[in-house]
Order: sequence, then structure tokens, then C-alpha cells
Amino acid sequence: MPPGYSIVITRPCTDAPDRYIAESSFGRRLDMAKACGLARHIPGARCSESLGVAKFDYGEQTVILYQSGRVDLRKIRDESDALAAMAGLERMFAGAFAEEKR
Repeated sequence: MPPGYSIVITRPCTDAPDRYIAESSFGRRLDMAKACGLARHIPGARCSESLGVAKFDYGEQTVILYQSGRVDLRKIRDESDALAAMAGLERMFAGAFAEEKR
């Protein structure tokens, strides 16, 4: 697991009281056209290029990805669960990160 993710557990989930909501970031922006293209392969996923947001279920968790690279993780057990989810999501969306302008 990459050690670079900052995970902030913000509060308990209302629909799963034994789970938490966590916030993190990839540290780089997403190209939403590419991210939405990848999200289309996830059953039940919703994605809006114009709003810069994608929402889908990832295992037992609900994930919200933002164009800025921010990630909201819902129904997380603990920090290690969030870190594992972030690593999996980064692999899943590896082709969707925006090219940095030089």
C-alpha cells in the first residue's frame, strides 16, 4: 500500500453506525472524461464530467471521486481499510489522471 495517502476519519456513517466516513486525496487531478469512461464499467456508477464527480460502490464501501483528486470513502471500518481502498482505487483509475502541464 502506498504510504502517501492522508486519511481523515470525519464521522460515523448514518446508515452504518459501526462504519465511518473518511476523506483522502490522490494528490493529483482526474481527467473526468477518462474517469467517467472507466466508471461506466462499474455497475450502478454515476458520473458527471460537467460537475467533476463520480459516485459508485466499491466492495462494501461507497466512493465519491472529485475532479480535484479528493476522495470521500463511506462505510470504512478504519484507517487501514481506507488505505487499502485508496490503493485499489488508484490502480483502478490509473489511466484517468490528468496530465500535468509543463
